[in-house]
Amino acid sequence: MKIRLALAAVAASAALLAGAVGAPAAQAAPSTDAVAAKAALDSIQPQPHDAASVIDGIAAANAVLKQLGITPFTPTIGACTDFTFPLAVGGAVAGPKTPGLPDLPLLGIKNGDLTLNVLGTDHDLNAVKKGEVLYGFVPVGLINDSGDKSGMRVAWFNVNTFKGGLGEPMGGLSDTILDAVAKRIAAAGVPKALADGAVSPLKTALNILPSNGVRGGLVDTGAGTVLSAIYGTVKKGDATCFFFPSLGIATAK
Repeated sequence: MKIRLALAAVAASAALLAGAVGAPAAQAAPSTDAVAAKAALDSIQPQPHDAASVIDGIAAANAVLKQLGITPFTPTIGACTDFTFPLAVGGAVAGPKTPGLPDLPLLGIKNGDLTLNVLGTDHDLNAVKKGEVLYGFVPVGLINDSGDKSGMRVAWFNVNTFKGGLGEPMGGLSDTILDAVAKRIAAAGVPKALADGAVSPLKTALNILPSNGVRGGLVDTGAGTVLSAIYGTVKKGDATCFFFPSLGIATAK
């Protein structure tokens, strides 16, 4: 299904590539999904709006993302069935990283020392591992979306590997981060007492997030420079808001 979505940034897909990306070496032929994702990103057209009238709301959304270490993308706007037009911004952070915890010494350990001593092997307990990108999305002023959170999506294309995806689903941002950490801890076999000690400060750090409208998605992009677009729908009570893409670049290690 072809995506015809609007809002600035990849209108300058060429500029993004020219300014931030060197000529990548082809490693494999692009997959069908990757070609579709790249075509969708290239087809996005800019839609101007009055930046002066949105700066306060966008500044607040940017601040939420930055406080978690997530680099904001371009701002965007939504069109709702109740004839309102909320603003929003997306963003991304590459691993290894756990938003909300600097350095991520999960379990209160730096450099993984205690992890090694307890488990006999070194495990990466970060929510976002190497080769992964965590996407975040923060709308301004949305309320009453406590039901289905599956409407937001991510399109991405790794210009170094020619891999990509179209329509990767997002969920609640706090849930996405906590679920990822819980998965790492379970896979590492960390004792429950230590696991509880790891998750508790993370939950506290994530309390800065508004409960409504904020979305997150964890994508295995592989290492490289990743062109990205976050778009889709958020419920606003009985209304539905469709958000045009928030666009940006993430560099995965």
